[in-house]
Amino acid sequence: MASLLEQALATIVSTFQEYSQLSGNPLCQAKFKELLEKELPTWTPTTLRECEYKQFISALDTNKDCQVDFVEYMRLLACLCVYCHESFKDSPLKPSCSQ
Repeated sequence: MASLLEQALATIVSTFQEYSQLSGNPLCQAKFKELLEKELPTWTPTTLRECEYKQFISALDTNKDCQVDFVEYMRLLACLCVYCHESFKDSPLKPSCSQ
């Protein structure tokens, strides 16, 4: 039986692949936005204006190809994990990162 961490890693990879259609393909901006809205709804503001989203995607798209590849996707998830860790590292309670 896979550990929780192994399950989490498999979920990260399979989620990206689900939206990219084929493994190895980058996500177009529309698919990436759909992934954010459906898979990270508590992290994606519902009032995210289009100009703010374009600034966000521009910062994330380090190779400036107007797509999000797996490495860029992982950078986003790593930043969210660091944020969650920093927010809850001194808390005696089990973290609920979506708050």
